[in-house]
Amino acid sequence: MGEQVSGRRYFDFFWKQGAKFSAAIFWLALLGGYGWYMRATGLSVQESARQVRDFLGESGWGPLLYVTLYTLRPLIFFPATLMTAMSGYLYGPLLGSAYALIGGNLSGSLAYFVGRFFGGDLFAEEAADASSFMARHAANLRRNGFEAVLVMRLIYLPFDLVNYLCGFVRVPWLQYAAGTFLGVLPGAVTFVLIGSVFTSQSASQRWLLAGFSLGMLLLGLALSRWLKGRR
Repeated sequence: MGEQVSGRRYFDFFWKQGAKFSAAIFWLALLGGYGWYMRATGLSVQESARQVRDFLGESGWGPLLYVTLYTLRPLIFFPATLMTAMSGYLYGPLLGSAYALIGGNLSGSLAYFVGRFFGGDLFAEEAADASSFMARHAANLRRNGFEAVLVMRLIYLPFDLVNYLCGFVRVPWLQYAAGTFLGVLPGAVTFVLIGSVFTSQSASQRWLLAGFSLGMLLLGLALSRWLKGRR
């Protein structure tokens, strides 16, 4: 009996930690493959990184690979802000914004459905008691899904936290998707422009991009304050 309990405990541990183990294996395999590629080709770190950048930025398959990696990002625990800034660095302000928005929205929906699947009946007990703290806030989030998601995006709450939370409490997907698409626009453009600054050819262009980036950041914060005041 004791062995069964112990075995079950180990199974539960590995089940809950499975995502972290999978991500660790992915990164170890990626680093190992990168190291093997450098030794096989005799390239330095800078030269091999330049080749990766050129492939993503100039190859016809580069944007598709970038969007795919951005979509899978929640499963490998890679920060969304770095992926967004990378799009500006690789593709410039216009195409970079388009690719970052596509990847960001697909990434958000993936995390939403993961949260919805693993959340299950997380709030089933609270739902029986409508006066409980969790039940009231979960119900409010579902009832005002679009506006709540929009505000959380505009005030730059952690991207994946919002994704999983909305999945856990079962915010209607259409409201979640619409609030995410509109809410991430200012932030996505902000970080894309930041990434574009590093490839600008002139100081005046860099200052212009930095100014637009700051303006989009302030615009998003102002919109969030207006929406909260409206409610």
